[in-house]
Amino acid sequence: MTQAGATRTDVGTASFVHTGPGNIFVGPVPPPRKPPRRLAREELHFHMRRFVRPAAANAAYDTLARDRLVVLTGPDGSGRQTTGRVLLGELPGKEVPFELAPDIAENGHHSIDPEQIQPGNRLLLDLTAAQEPARQEMAGQLPRLWERVREQAGYLVVLLPDTDRELPHYVASQLHQLAPPDRTALLRRRLRCEGMDTRACSPVPEFLATYLTARPPLRDVARLAHAVVRLRGRHRHGIHGITDTPELFAEWCEKALSTLTDPQAAVDAIVDKATKAHERAFCYATALLEGARTDTVHAAARILMTATATPADPQPLLEQNGTHHLLRTIEADRDGDRHSFAQQEVSEALCRHLWSDRPDLRSVLLDCAPQLLALPALHERERETAAGRLAELMTGTEPEGVLRQRVEGWAELDTTGSLTAATALLDRLVQHPLNGAAWRRWVYDRASVRTLTPGLRQVLTRVCATTMATRYPRSALIRLHRLAASEPEGQEATRALLDHVRDDAQALHHLLHRLSRRLDAPDRYPSDLDLFLAVAADRSLLARTVTANGLSCWRSVFRRAEPERWRPAAAPLLGPEAAADTLRSLIGAAGRNHATLNALYLTAVEAGPPAHADRVLRLICEARSPRPPRPKEETAP
Repeated sequence: MTQAGATRTDVGTASFVHTGPGNIFVGPVPPPRKPPRRLAREELHFHMRRFVRPAAANAAYDTLARDRLVVLTGPDGSGRQTTGRVLLGELPGKEVPFELAPDIAENGHHSIDPEQIQPGNRLLLDLTAAQEPARQEMAGQLPRLWERVREQAGYLVVLLPDTDRELPHYVASQLHQLAPPDRTALLRRRLRCEGMDTRACSPVPEFLATYLTARPPLRDVARLAHAVVRLRGRHRHGIHGITDTPELFAEWCEKALSTLTDPQAAVDAIVDKATKAHERAFCYATALLEGARTDTVHAAARILMTATATPADPQPLLEQNGTHHLLRTIEADRDGDRHSFAQQEVSEALCRHLWSDRPDLRSVLLDCAPQLLALPALHERERETAAGRLAELMTGTEPEGVLRQRVEGWAELDTTGSLTAATALLDRLVQHPLNGAAWRRWVYDRASVRTLTPGLRQVLTRVCATTMATRYPRSALIRLHRLAASEPEGQEATRALLDHVRDDAQALHHLLHRLSRRLDAPDRYPSDLDLFLAVAADRSLLARTVTANGLSCWRSVFRRAEPERWRPAAAPLLGPEAAADTLRSLIGAAGRNHATLNALYLTAVEAGPPAHADRVLRLICEARSPRPPRPKEETAP
């Protein structure tokens, strides 16, 4: 289950672990490099496996299956977003839910074009984090969207805050209020999904039952499950044949719960023992780079000491304490040649302690962040994990102006470490539950600026092509289009846009629809013709350009471009294997323009044998000289 507006899938930036209810935190699993639609499908499967049904879920499914629209509401943490995705995923078929993000459109209003809705679409409209005016504006559009959904045999789930119940009377009957699921069942489900024998969870220890009865946030229940699994993995490391027992389960839960409910106590004990500068630098470096190799942590500690102008230890090297003493001082463990704390919460709490208890060190840490993240021995996964930790710390305390300066400043440096830091920070900002829409609007505005620095353009492209393409595919498409149209030279944004539409037929439809409206508009982008021809030049996309929107684009291309520009892209459509309907549609898009029709014929001559050229010529003649309508037969009065 997830808290409203907080579930996210991070791709290509930092390594994250779903903890279920509204919380995803840094973990040891590397981010998969997969197409956004596949990632969205895997995220759906992840939630479906761990889903514990709220009381109203079955009734909501019946409403959705019958009427093709359901409106879900409930308090924060009730699992509205996860329930909506799971209900859409449980419908017959294999379509992945497609999110309709109510971002500010080009005209400055919150609106959704019904043409976005295609046959069989499963749509999720999340309004839980939208401001009141936007929700009212979207509620007014809901009946029109519902009508379009029914016409296209699709399904629509709308998520609203618990306080927002004012809906048009003809959709008010679709409302279902959710309540949080049973927390004990949620804990067991998550442990079972991680491979634990949940028979060891019965009976539930008294201290754990007391904690769960107090109705903690669902995110904390998921964190508890993750901590128990982590402790179980350490206990079983190198030991085979151990069976999960109630005694071991109680021990793991007690340790995990003590750290989860009061992580500051463990942090205070560590900081009190690490009194020397090199010990604290090693401590903070281990927390930031948890799981990194020994030499990497040592190098990061030296960078922190240099940044704080800490004098070198006058003691000879052989007399200085080694890694074993430092790990024992900060109560960390060594797994091979890598360092980590026994529990995830300790490293997170240490990072928060460094950030909140020593605000004078914030600017120092951020200034040397690019250098820390560029350490050569740092694995890509570890680099992105550390960048994610820094980004999480910043988004909780720093004002908008400082965050914007850091994104732009790091991107301008254009180094491996600085680009990783800028991407991780912007990645979190565009997904922020409250301010994400404003940051996505900022990306939209910056995407059309031709004078962007190469680093910032790369950061914007990365965020749009990964995280936004998975969580906000429509918004990602628009911003990638603006980036591709504004890049002065180079094709990085164009390649990212083509990759996006190649992996997602829905995105390709939206791009062609967008281009068909813009190619003849006064404010069109000069590069739109080239962009459409780049789409048509891709053999995997070419056949899908012979649609209503695609043919509209071809008509604009035939009117505005010289034949030399479009003939290479159109040649496969005019080959001998082309269907008659395809040839007829493309020739029809040319109208009666003699130069265009001549170029189409010459392309067909070059593409196939004489018989094929004759077939194309006959179709051209039919298009130029359509048969007159047959006269009506006279009948007796």
